[in-house]
Parts: sequence; structure tokens; C-alpha cells
Amino acid sequence: MYFSTVIFVLFGAVAQVALADEVSDALSATPTATIASGRIIGTTTSITGPSGSVAVNKFLGIPYAAAPTGEARFTPPQPPAQWDTLETKDFGNSCIQVFAPLSNRPFVEAVFNYPPPKNESEDCLYINVFAPKKGWDLGSPPYPVMYWMYGGAWKFGNAGQSMYDGSHFAALEDVVLVSVNYRTNVFGLPISPAITNLTDRNLALLDQRAGLQWVQDNIHHFGGDKSRVTIFGESAGAYATDVLITSYAPSAPRPFQAGIMESGTYAYLPIPNCNNSDYLAWNTLIAALNCTAGDATAQFNCVKYNRTHDDIKLAQENVTTIYNTTITFSHACDNITHVSDPRTRLENNNVADVPVVLGTNTADGSFYTIQYVFNTARYLQDYFGNNETLKNAILNEYPLNEEGRSDEQYRMQQIHTDWFFHCPTVWYAQTSTQFKPTYRYLFNATFNNTRVQWALWPVEYQGAYHSSEIPIVFTNLNTTIAPNDAGEVDLSNAMRGAWAHFARDPTTAPIGTWPRVGAAADGRDVMSFGTDTKGMYGPVNDSNHCQFWADHGFRTRHL
Repeated sequence: MYFSTVIFVLFGAVAQVALADEVSDALSATPTATIASGRIIGTTTSITGPSGSVAVNKFLGIPYAAAPTGEARFTPPQPPAQWDTLETKDFGNSCIQVFAPLSNRPFVEAVFNYPPPKNESEDCLYINVFAPKKGWDLGSPPYPVMYWMYGGAWKFGNAGQSMYDGSHFAALEDVVLVSVNYRTNVFGLPISPAITNLTDRNLALLDQRAGLQWVQDNIHHFGGDKSRVTIFGESAGAYATDVLITSYAPSAPRPFQAGIMESGTYAYLPIPNCNNSDYLAWNTLIAALNCTAGDATAQFNCVKYNRTHDDIKLAQENVTTIYNTTITFSHACDNITHVSDPRTRLENNNVADVPVVLGTNTADGSFYTIQYVFNTARYLQDYFGNNETLKNAILNEYPLNEEGRSDEQYRMQQIHTDWFFHCPTVWYAQTSTQFKPTYRYLFNATFNNTRVQWALWPVEYQGAYHSSEIPIVFTNLNTTIAPNDAGEVDLSNAMRGAWAHFARDPTTAPIGTWPRVGAAADGRDVMSFGTDTKGMYGPVNDSNHCQFWADHGFRTRHL
């Protein structure tokens, strides 16, 4: 189906140069910890907060699983080897990244992967911990834990990006922040007929679960409370958060207490239904790698044993199929790590009984429509095929010269934002709040130093684009482009504080004036973070076109 090769490119997480206001603290004792695998040595830095400098202990590049290389390529994560003493002062390797289609690669890398990650390698299963220094000095009670999963279309991404630095969370909010690397593209989702155990095809999800188990086994050594873990992520990381939530029954033991989803869900996402026998991506790959001889096992072994990771990476980037996009490796529905019926489970309250925060950006769709250069007809054809009735209805629902749609580019941007990001989030929140605390936000902030500096994407068409909230949430503001705006700093403090408050106590509102979805008598139940000019926030009414998309079947079925 044409959706399978275009849709997953939408799970991205933009990367900017994010320079935290941290400096080396040479006077502090070098932090150490002894975890299950051995002793580790980290570093201490300081963050400038409202009341002065606050120290943070950082342990970077901790192996949470053995290197999945050689014989272990395309296999589930295994425990790491023991060590005596290991320095964990720098991020580990990033997993193999795939940026495509090839024609758009310079643009995609500039937006999603700048600065470039550390060395790419199959040896990439590393985890990072940012912890309050005073946890060691004062014997403080355990801190809540926040477990971050990056986005990247399930094709790329790495926890070492500077905007994911958790120092501000640890220093200013008294939480332990953990970020995890996981495998993506075919290395993380090897959908081959030779792998008959469906769970073993979901290596990316198994990596994320292995990281969570590492937290359960080790986080107390860093001052963290393993019973208070909040999972969160953006785009593909938000999808992963929902995959975990929908994979656990309400009363089943689980390694997390709450979830935060930024611009992504699974339960209502309009993607193709699971097809565990769809081997288009794999067959295309083995053809590109000249591994078609023999049966399925021989073909799999050819890729596993006889091709380098560079061969496999380049094959994925160079091969195009439909609409000039790349082959896409998606998840297997094993009903263990990835369920086939998330919406039904959510509507029947047969999911993890945990509070959630979720939301979207007002221009989530802007990055994904700029390539169409005012050609709405081509955009609609690519995403909705030959369904002329639906395409005409969409044009009627989104006329030009209304609600700020001054030209075709803004029109496409709003269409895409609504049907793929905004409305699935609205429907999820409306369902979830019937059973558990659910809070929804809308991010609508733009600042000079969050603009992407790329000629092919004029700033007037960026808006609050997909992933632009991340440096605000983490308070990793890019001062190399422009100075911080006072409103930007205020907004960052508010969002970071709200996320951390939710991690400390997810049974209460992240901000005192933020009502649970459906609980406001005047209907103002969505927290607006920011405007086009200032970092102000407060509850707002949220008008949208979601009834239109529901009337056309987008709420009740996958495409």
C-alpha cells in the first residue's frame, strides 16, 4: 500500500546546535557508581539556575546491553559483559542512521541531524544518566526518573544529540533523566521471513525495554526511584511511549508510572494495518544487496554475515520505490511488544493504567509539506491516492483565504498537521480521559533561535514545526543563532517544570491551572504553550477540523 513507504518518514525529531549553560566544575569530586556490570566514573558539571549554580552528575555512554555485532546482528539485546572500572564521560556510538530519500538527504540531515552524531556503529546500545549531584552529597531521598526515547522515523536518531542533554532537568527539577539509544531502520526492525518469531523482528522495541529494565536494576545507584519512572518521547519516541502503554494490561506489573507523548501516538495514528507478511522492504533490500540466492534463510544469512553495515546503510538510502521515498521497515504485530489493536484496547481500558500528557505543535506538518512547493494536488495524490471524493472534500474543508491559509503552502501545512498529528491526539485524549488523568497541550511558540537555518525552508513557512518544542522542554536553547528571548526562557522554565512536576506526581495537574481533558466547565481544557511572539501560557479553547476527519473514517480505522 502506498502509505507504507511514505508515512513513517513523519516520525522525526529535529536536531539543532544546543548549547547548555553548563561549565566544568573542577572542584567537585569525580562521581562514581557501582552498578550491576561494574564500577563507572562520570563527570560533574554545573547549571546556572535562578538561585545560582547547581551541580549535576553525568554518566554518559553506559553499555546497557552487549554490542549487537557479528553473530549478534539482527538479534535481541543481551546483557553486557562485566567490567572492573569504566569511564563514562562521553556519549557512546550512535546506531546506524538512514536519511532518505537520497534527493532530500542534505535537507533532512540539516534539520534532523545537526550537529552530526558521534561515530555510527552497530555497537550502539548505550544509556546516559543525568542526576542531581546532591543525591550523593546529602543522601537525599530517591528522585523520580524520566526515561527519554528520541524520534527519527524509526530510521535514525541518537540519544547523544545536544538538545537531549538532561542537565537542566537534573539540576533544576531534582529528577534523574535517562536517555537511551535504540536500533532503527533494518538493524532495529528486520522484517525478514527468516525470522519466524515476530517479537524478534521488533529489536528497536526490545532495546527500549532492555533500557527500562536496566533502569529498574540500576537507577537507585544514581539516586533514582525505580517505582517512579515516567516514559516520554517525541514523534517516534512518543509512538514508542504509546506502544508501551498499549502493550501492558491495566493490572500487569510495568516498569513505568506515567507517559508523556510529544507529537505522536499509536492508538489513533492513521497508518496501515499490521501485515506481518509484507516483505516489500526486505525483498527490495536483498535485491539491492545481491542477496537473492537460495531460500529465505540463505538470503537472511547473506545480509547478516556477508554484508557490512555500510553496505546495508547505503542500500537503504539509495533504493527508492514509490513517490521517491525509501524502503521502510515497520513493526511486527506480535501482541507482546507491539499490539495490533491499540485503539480497541484504549477504548476498552485494556491498557496500562497510567496518567498521560500528550500534545502537538501548531505547525507539525510544515516540514513534511515544504517539499511540495505549493503543489497541493501532488500532496493529496501522494497521501490519498485516487480517492477523488475524499480529496475534493479536503479542499472544501480547507479553503484558501480562511484561518490564515493565504496560499497553498499554508493550506497543505494545516491539512497535514490536522489529519496526521493533531486529530489523532485529540481523539486519544478524549478516550483516555474517560479512564485516567489525561492532560493535553498545544505548542505554538516560535523564536529567532528555534528557526531552522536552511534556504529551502523559508522561515515564514516553519511556524511551531515538528520537534521545535524539544529544546524548550530540555532548556537547551540555541544561542549561536540568536540570543535567548526573555519569553523563551520563561516558557522553557514552565514546560520543563510541568513535565518534571508530572513525573513527581502524575496524579495531579502538571500546572495548577491545567485542567484534565473534559474537566473544564467552559471547555478550556488544553494548555497553550506560547504564541508566535511571546512565551506566555494558559488554558485555551481548541478549535479544529477533527470532526471532518472523523466523518471520513480516520478516527475508527487505520488506512
